[in-house]
Amino acid sequence: MVDHLYPAPPWRWTERQALLRYWVRDPLQGLADWLPHQAMRALPTEAASAFGARMGLRAGRKRQVGSDRVRALLRLLRPEASEAEIEALLAAHWAHVGRCFGEFAALSRFRAEGRIEVVGAEHVLGPREAGQPLIVAGLHVGNWEVVHAGLAQLGIPFHAIYQRLPNRFRMRIADRARGRSRSAAGPQAAVAVAPTLGAVFEAHRVLESREAALLYYVDEFWEGRVHAPALGRPLRMDGNIMRAVRLASSTGAALVPAYAERLGEAARFRLHFLPPVPVGPQGRGRAAVLEDIAALDRVVEAVVRAHPEQWFMAHVFQPDR
Repeated sequence: MVDHLYPAPPWRWTERQALLRYWVRDPLQGLADWLPHQAMRALPTEAASAFGARMGLRAGRKRQVGSDRVRALLRLLRPEASEAEIEALLAAHWAHVGRCFGEFAALSRFRAEGRIEVVGAEHVLGPREAGQPLIVAGLHVGNWEVVHAGLAQLGIPFHAIYQRLPNRFRMRIADRARGRSRSAAGPQAAVAVAPTLGAVFEAHRVLESREAALLYYVDEFWEGRVHAPALGRPLRMDGNIMRAVRLASSTGAALVPAYAERLGEAARFRLHFLPPVPVGPQGRGRAAVLEDIAALDRVVEAVVRAHPEQWFMAHVFQPDR
């Protein structure tokens, strides 16, 4: 259970807003999420995905700020696009976001139903066979949960650092869905690593021991900022992209970007493992680390530019953060 990540606020008048959110708003939101999730578990995979798409489009129409952010990003990435094309991509984004949530109900079926095509497997199998530590730099493009299933499908044991979700009830839904997926994966299932201060130390231990690969998402949204790609913003010594580079540098790990492209309007995916991004040894100074971050950032940006409507972070990306 993941509730230890969500301690209750103290019972003080000054904490009344936090208490209201914790004991009233979060449970109500959790119930609103849980009911459709349970209903979709009973549906065939494509039906759950399609239902999610309808929910996503409906929710997107109500999220004016998020929609404006997507439009701004699309104009940055597609300057030649007409207004009609921008609006079509915006609708595709919200439908895709909804599909991803709907597909949580069916994650455990993806492999058995043959919904995952893998390309570039040699980029992760090669380092494993050579005994080299491996970091898979996951991206939230397409359905990111497919990266977990694809690694298990290839027989690669791995640990995954997951992201803390806005409330404990949504986190429970995700945790249980991933648990069902892990059960279906068998012995190659992911070992979940909680997003605590000790997560990076555990990641370093796993890589040094070479007992498993590490799956680490580098385009995370945290504290109001999407850390990668930079998309014109100054690079920072911050975020998962920096930590992934430093882990690769200190352990000699191969750093392999990965994303699961959605194929059409369906729950079918092409999982891409890209060539490893070269990272130099540690101890070379800040400028060299920033060069390595920039190299990984360029790969992330190319993927986002190719599939902006499938980038989950599009509706929270802000160019000034």
